Amino acid sequence: MGLFDIFNRKSLDPTLNLSTNLRGINGALLQNYENGKFVNEGYLGNADVYAIVTFLARKAASVPWYVYKLNEGEKSRTSLMKYKQLSRGIAYKGAFERAVIERKNAYSENIVMGSPLARLLERPNGEQAQDQFLENLFGYRFLSGEGDMYGNDGGVSGGKFVELNVLPTQFLEIYPDPKNLYGLLGYKLMVGQGIELPKDKVCQWKTWNPDFNDVTRSHMRGLSPLRAAYKTLRMSNNAYDAAAMMTLNGGAKGAIVPKPIGTSVAQFTVEQAQIIKRAVNDDINGVDNKGRVNVLQTPWDYLNFGLSSVDMELMKTLQMSLHQWCRVFGMPAVLFDTDTSSYNNYQNAMRDLMTNTIVPMCCSLRDELNKWLVPRFGEDVFIDFDITALPELQQDLEKMSRILRDANWLTMDEKRVAMNYEERGGAYDSAYVNSSLLPINQVMMDLTVPNDTIDNNGSGDMDDSNGEVSEDTNGENVPD
Repeated sequence: MGLFDIFNRKSLDPTLNLSTNLRGINGALLQNYENGKFVNEGYLGNADVYAIVTFLARKAASVPWYVYKLNEGEKSRTSLMKYKQLSRGIAYKGAFERAVIERKNAYSENIVMGSPLARLLERPNGEQAQDQFLENLFGYRFLSGEGDMYGNDGGVSGGKFVELNVLPTQFLEIYPDPKNLYGLLGYKLMVGQGIELPKDKVCQWKTWNPDFNDVTRSHMRGLSPLRAAYKTLRMSNNAYDAAAMMTLNGGAKGAIVPKPIGTSVAQFTVEQAQIIKRAVNDDINGVDNKGRVNVLQTPWDYLNFGLSSVDMELMKTLQMSLHQWCRVFGMPAVLFDTDTSSYNNYQNAMRDLMTNTIVPMCCSLRDELNKWLVPRFGEDVFIDFDITALPELQQDLEKMSRILRDANWLTMDEKRVAMNYEERGGAYDSAYVNSSLLPINQVMMDLTVPNDTIDNNGSGDMDDSNGEVSEDTNGENVPD
């Protein structure tokens, strides 16, 4: 039984008397969308917002997610805590390398396959695979500051979820607890007659909202970036409307008018004006008339309608709006700036996007899934995204491999663990050093031959024991 199979039912869970509890509560809260204005005027009505949110959602959805089995022992729990903290700040030098090591100590690299939780994560529902589901979820999160999921347990209260659905945030209503400033009693999806949702079946993944209000409970909803940048949204949309109108009216930038002669001004009928306009277009305008000399029967003035300076300011406004949107959503503007971006700048910008925006967002979702989804299945597992599969961070792995190559105090297995490989034992459980290395006491040893040793053994020209003469370097015979 899916979410919308119960469209006409009063409550999703018959055992939960949610509607009765909510009858007398006033001020049920909707997301601050102003009747969907942020969606219609933002994502659907602004090309910059659409491009940025779509780019972020697709990039975040490309990160693979798996279910891992935790290692035994208290050390693995400590390593897991360290890894969770380090993974949030991998933009800092050395954090990524240390996070990979703690990750290896926390859980096994053997991905849990075939379990109900692993199958659910791989295929959240019958209509969406993992990447499409995550793109939908991350899209709402970036756009509205809130990504909401509904878990369908098949009608078994407290049972395992059999499918997950992303809820449209602009139509999700929450019912706050009148006795708790941070508590809520349930949700309601405002579709048709409304679908009541128990709070234990909904995961509300949201941003921090400083708009605290004890009456409307606005602090219990995520803060949309478009709400903070609503003036930028209006400026951007108005600039695009002005550009569209300018393009629509992009004909002649001026008009000719009869020039006054003394105190009189020539008057023309509509027919005469049409004849004059046709004559100007045929005899003066056009590439065929370039350089030709034409004669007008009366003096004329020209009114210039061109506003090139205004056009230039409009283009600057649109460019400034794009850069402002990039700052609002945490997107490096270099990714959309084709005039100044180079390959190296693009690669660095992509790494900054991953380490400062995408990975922290994935870490936030990881904590929510482990808090809300894992307890339903009763397994000692950990849901995580594969941080080592991010292509933008491969340079960090290459740097770490060069560092480990010269770390002779580490065993080969310790190096394998640091590079996210399994331990092999045996000969790999030993440390290996370069055979050309010498002890430091031998390096400092004085190898100079004393003078008395040279005197006792003779000169540099050595003779044999039979007293025969030797030959010096010049070929002359020198007596012994």
